[in-house]
Amino acid sequence: MSTPTTTSVTVLGDGVRAAALARVLTDHATVIVWGEQAPWLPRVVRADTARAAMASSVILMCADNPEDATRILAEALPHVTARDVVNLTSGTDAQARRLAAQVTERGGRYLHGALMGHPEHVGKSDTVLVYSGSPELFHQHHGLLVTLGSATYLGPDPSTATLYETAMLAFAWATLTGYLHSAALLRTAEIPATTTAPLLTHWMSTTIASVITDYAQQIDNRRYPGEEEWLELDAPLMDHLIQTADQRGIDSRLPKLISSLTRAGISAGSGLESFASLIEIIHASTGE
Repeated sequence: MSTPTTTSVTVLGDGVRAAALARVLTDHATVIVWGEQAPWLPRVVRADTARAAMASSVILMCADNPEDATRILAEALPHVTARDVVNLTSGTDAQARRLAAQVTERGGRYLHGALMGHPEHVGKSDTVLVYSGSPELFHQHHGLLVTLGSATYLGPDPSTATLYETAMLAFAWATLTGYLHSAALLRTAEIPATTTAPLLTHWMSTTIASVITDYAQQIDNRRYPGEEEWLELDAPLMDHLIQTADQRGIDSRLPKLISSLTRAGISAGSGLESFASLIEIIHASTGE
């Protein structure tokens, strides 16, 4: 299919993320919006009809939820024949595949993406965006996609980007919850969070990041040598954390969860293996 050069983009969605995308894109292409969408946005062209709005080189959709994305696409679908559609709406992998099928059945190309940041991060070169789906669409419009942030292509399956997003959010929330627990613990001694943040971020970049890299190799090899740290060594430290949290009157559910997973790993025979071996305890719940 022949697709025109990216000179115009239709942005569908009326949330703050869609508005941020449109705002950045106006510096690089003609941005078209449709209906009552984002009335506060300057420098956009407002189409009177769906047909006029869908005449752009690329249709970029970013709704607040997958239900809204399905509704918006249903309204636009009669006019997206043989068009390029990029969807940055968060959802499930099944929803991504369903939307992709609706576009490709009309001769279009579909790319699903995930914006791993808040609206204020859109347009920054180090903001992570991942995409999967049509490789031709990704490469043809790569110049436009990189104006939104870094653009990483993950393969032809449109659901892959959604799975990455879910996994990365799991990492973010778990990490940030751990930080909040640490800050709460230090607050009991009246230590300001701003005092310890530089030390924690330094530790993350110099030590924890390398541990993650090491664990990744162990996970792929399914071998978890406990040469420098092992579960039976970690377990007592977790008990100390639980005791300290309880004594200082803060919620101890997070350290108790970590401890319970560790105890399960020890019971499964992995007491002399590294902390990375707990992936087998976590993964076992899938039944695979």
